[in-house]
Amino acid sequence: MSLSENQPGARRRPRDVAAAIAAAAIAMLGTSMVLAPAASADNVDSISISAPSTADEGDTITVTVPVDSATDLYAYELTVSYDPDLLSYDADSAAFPEGGHDTAIEGTDTLTFAHTRLGTSPGLDGEQMLVTFTMTVLDGGATAITLEDASFLDSAGESTALVEPTSAEIALTAAPTPSPTTSSPSPSASTSPATSTPTPTQSASTDTALSSDPETGSLPSTGGNVIPFLIAVPLIALGAFLIIRNKKEAVQ
Repeated sequence: MSLSENQPGARRRPRDVAAAIAAAAIAMLGTSMVLAPAASADNVDSISISAPSTADEGDTITVTVPVDSATDLYAYELTVSYDPDLLSYDADSAAFPEGGHDTAIEGTDTLTFAHTRLGTSPGLDGEQMLVTFTMTVLDGGATAITLEDASFLDSAGESTALVEPTSAEIALTAAPTPSPTTSSPSPSASTSPATSTPTPTQSASTDTALSSDPETGSLPSTGGNVIPFLIAVPLIALGAFLIIRNKKEAVQ
């Protein structure tokens, strides 16, 4: 049974958590227990949370919550907070010590992990890895994964709690923004400038009417100057004919 199933994602006071853990332990052991007031985590030594100090967008990072030394640690519940805009919990990635009942509950910006030994199983002693899980980096920025609360229970029902939160600082790098790709324009088909074949001009030598006079070097008269000449020739011929005829009549 989950130690926080009635309030998924909600943070619970260490005293309430300890009571829930103890109730579960009582049900499993079938004996009565007396709970001590919450105090410093006397049955665990040097609890911490660790993660890579740097990561890039898209990376999967591993987060661990170890203790250097545990003494008869029968059950515990851990509350971890994080920034959901930068990190995403990988579902079903939590791993716990063997030989117990485990629960992982995902809230809006918290993760709650619980572990309880079963039946007459002995509590955990010595160096322990309380939970290991993975997260995916969503964006860049400075952030922290913080162990906010923790409650611990020994096999005699004595409960203790985390003294103060502890964090793992992480510098996340966003993926570079791809630069827009520009395609080179296809060279347009070269257009040859339209050329027209010049019309050859009429040669002056082909027109005899425009040839120059070999003696004077002047062009012959054309147009209106020809008409008087054509009229004068028949008149001269007529005058000559009349003179000849008159001479013949006089001789007769």
